[in-house]
Amino acid sequence: MLYGLFRGLLPAAAIVVVTAVACAAPSDTQTATPATQTAQADTQTAQAATPADSREVVSLLERAKGGDTTAVDTLRQKANAGDPVAQTGLATVYLAGIGGVTRDDAQAAEWTRKAADGGFPPAQYDLALLYFTGRGVPQNDTESARWLQKAADNGVVPAQNNLALLYAMGRGVPQDFTKAASLFRKAADQGFAESQNNLGVLYAKGEGVKKSITEAKKWFEKAAAQGYPSAQRNLERLQQEQQPAPKK
Repeated sequence: MLYGLFRGLLPAAAIVVVTAVACAAPSDTQTATPATQTAQADTQTAQAATPADSREVVSLLERAKGGDTTAVDTLRQKANAGDPVAQTGLATVYLAGIGGVTRDDAQAAEWTRKAADGGFPPAQYDLALLYFTGRGVPQNDTESARWLQKAADNGVVPAQNNLALLYAMGRGVPQDFTKAASLFRKAADQGFAESQNNLGVLYAKGEGVKKSITEAKKWFEKAAAQGYPSAQRNLERLQQEQQPAPKK
């Protein structure tokens, strides 16, 4: 099949508050999302929501990573007081097992849910990833899609990409390439390389959009310009197909 599979399928939970403490496990696709790109995008979302709190939580997590148990105590106090950034940060502590805390995926999911239920978009995205991977909660594609929708509606760009992937595959939602294309475009227009590549795949195949090699090439080029490997390979395939057949 030309152009291969979609790339960038739901990375394992990379908690959004701090890139350095992201916990990445393999996804079930052939090529997982680069952890740094996704975590950086999510960190921007968190910082945009609550700049001061996010910077403080990042600092506390860095200290916890170095074994500072008092940093975890401070996070816990803030989390118990209802701070959604601290709740997401405490989830990171449990997910990574840092700051003298034993790794506990169920506790990570519980704190992520508290922040998600409070309307914190990065936590909504994290909870979706936990449901997709089955970390701390039973694996559930439908719940993953539900929380991805909330996060996507609240402007989390990786959530828009991953929800589009679920629509393209029909996992947790009915298969719908038109919705997938719309979501990919929303994230692609914001410069998200995975979505630019995936939108190019849809144009190349004519799924959810009118087939257009010109549009496919445009979006592959945008993603390739950001160093996205799958887009670079897709561009090479397009170029090979456009070469005239050798004369016999």
